[in-house]
Amino acid sequence: MPALQRKLRGVSTRVALAIALVLVASPLAAQKTSLTVTGGTITFPSPTASDYIAGFVNSTGGVTFTVNSQNGVQRTTTITVRSTSADLGNGKMIGDLQWRRSDLATWNSITLTDAQVEQRIVINKALNDPWSNTIFFRLVLNWTSDGPATYSANYQVTLSQTVP
Repeated sequence: MPALQRKLRGVSTRVALAIALVLVASPLAAQKTSLTVTGGTITFPSPTASDYIAGFVNSTGGVTFTVNSQNGVQRTTTITVRSTSADLGNGKMIGDLQWRRSDLATWNSITLTDAQVEQRIVINKALNDPWSNTIFFRLVLNWTSDGPATYSANYQVTLSQTVP
């Protein structure tokens, strides 16, 4: 039997968000998993001279996601993130928006393609059920090219599941 995979997409930086999405792997398998995302709107404080010296400014909060098995057998769940905006506006590249998982130190530039945030095997009411993490954001700053401006973009968090 080939692996079954379904995706649901949601989350916008312009709208505060508390979503509960339900995945259904197939009517026969009845694998249901929910994704809850909180803190969907990401804001940044006005950069200070110290932020420009450091080369970035951190967002004031993060986006927390929770994956929860509703029923079924073992499955692999994967969270990805990507931008749905080509740039940040005012001549600023989308790659200047960076993200990282809260338990990792490495920052990644956001792109227009899905980037894996985290993947876990889930067993209903047992292994990793539920599981969660937070995604933090920062904005890369440049003294010479980043004048006073307002920047905005949309991003998307996706839950995929594969059932063996």
